[in-house]
Amino acid sequence: MKKVVLLISVSAWPVYALSHLVEQANWLLPLLLIGVLVVAGLWQRSERQRQKLQQQLDLQPLTPDSFRLLHDEITGYPNKLALEQQLEVLLRRQPSQHFSLLLLKIKDFEQINKVLGHSNSNLLLTQIASRINQHLISEPDVLQLEWQGQYASVVHLGGVDFAAWVNASRKQHLAEYLAQRIEHEVPEPLLIHGCGIEYRIASGVAHYPQHGTLLNDLLDKAHQALQQHLWRYSDTQVFSEEMQSYTDDKLTMMSQLSVAISQRQLQLDVQPQIQLLDQQVLAAEVLLRWQHPERGLLAPKDFLPLAESIGMIYPLTQWVLQQSIQIMQQLKQDGFSIALAVNLASRDLMQVELVEQLQQMLEDADVDPKLLILEIKEDALLIEPGKALNVLNRLNQLGVQLALDDFGTGFSSLGYLRQLPIQQVKVDCSFIAGLHRSDTQAAVTGAILDVARNLQLTVVAEGIEEQAVADKLKLMGCHRGQGFLYSRPFALHGLPAWIKQYQYHQKR
Repeated sequence: MKKVVLLISVSAWPVYALSHLVEQANWLLPLLLIGVLVVAGLWQRSERQRQKLQQQLDLQPLTPDSFRLLHDEITGYPNKLALEQQLEVLLRRQPSQHFSLLLLKIKDFEQINKVLGHSNSNLLLTQIASRINQHLISEPDVLQLEWQGQYASVVHLGGVDFAAWVNASRKQHLAEYLAQRIEHEVPEPLLIHGCGIEYRIASGVAHYPQHGTLLNDLLDKAHQALQQHLWRYSDTQVFSEEMQSYTDDKLTMMSQLSVAISQRQLQLDVQPQIQLLDQQVLAAEVLLRWQHPERGLLAPKDFLPLAESIGMIYPLTQWVLQQSIQIMQQLKQDGFSIALAVNLASRDLMQVELVEQLQQMLEDADVDPKLLILEIKEDALLIEPGKALNVLNRLNQLGVQLALDDFGTGFSSLGYLRQLPIQQVKVDCSFIAGLHRSDTQAAVTGAILDVARNLQLTVVAEGIEEQAVADKLKLMGCHRGQGFLYSRPFALHGLPAWIKQYQYHQKR
């Protein structure tokens, strides 16, 4: 017993004492000595880390009131004020050090909130915060703050926004690495009352002092990087100066788009689709235009990507659908059974209320759903394939037709065809122009048509400008054509009159 007491009481183990004790002890004592040494070493390491953090953060004992002031009331994790206080101390001591601010946002959480309610959503938010913290707490270069008598590496900024402060002196790209790891590893479904809830995390990074020296400036830059990373599917989450000019233009366009509908600056054009076999008008594609007060008439490519990136695409889509269905109602009253095709954006398929709202529009106008064609692009399925496919299946059950636009331009189109509830494919105009002059182009287009026909899909060819191309497509088995050969786009409200005139000339 005397030897054991001596062992525990000595913090720095002399070599001569260790040798003497081992010689005197039985065969169990060496194992006991090793165990005590390991425990002592771990304790000393933990104590050094605790003292280092205590010195780094200047932690003071928290009263109940100060704890509430410095911690989020939902998750209990340190809040923005706690981060600001610790950064004030840290940056005063190390003003020339390099750091990174990692911003994390839970996407589409408002939809989860609608389904689960506030209580369950708060529970889910706390679990996600815990998962993020578990991925950060073991990283020594991530700032740790006091949390429930322990330490936390994640800061809850409020709402669905979280942050971490990263020391970038040893590893310049550590924040980017952590961002990618969290995006890919954290969003595993969480169980709430036996239901698996899926979510996504987006990230953005800003560097100190390169992108700013104040926390609010860095948060703003990191948020811009996050939006760019999310909206443009960029590989990088790091802020750059180019994002600032894009943001300024985006803010200007946002304010202009918000009044474009009310000031009747938006207009709808239409381009007919002709059945190649008998030249009958079967459908027409609706095209959105913006009569901008300063920039003139803008085509969809000039403003729709921006509208989608700033979250304004769905209101525009709703307006287009409403106007199109009104024209469909007029066509029905005039005795025409003509389908209208409307383009859906990627973000439209993320709107859970799309199907119900569309159903209500069709019922109010007493319009047959099969006369509405919704065109989607392949990238609409890449954001959240499961969610997008679910919405497409519901639209199919509603009775509307679904068409895959720009077919043939994406490498994965053939793989998607078998699982998508679509009735049509639209062959991109890049395959059509000069079709009758190039054997290679004709072979590629023929292969695309064969695949679509074998799957019993209607094929619509875009960009037909010459009769020779239309004749070639008809021989190849294409069903419908669209392009300048038949008509340039014109105002949607003029479609009934155009159909009457077209049918009159066909009869002559």
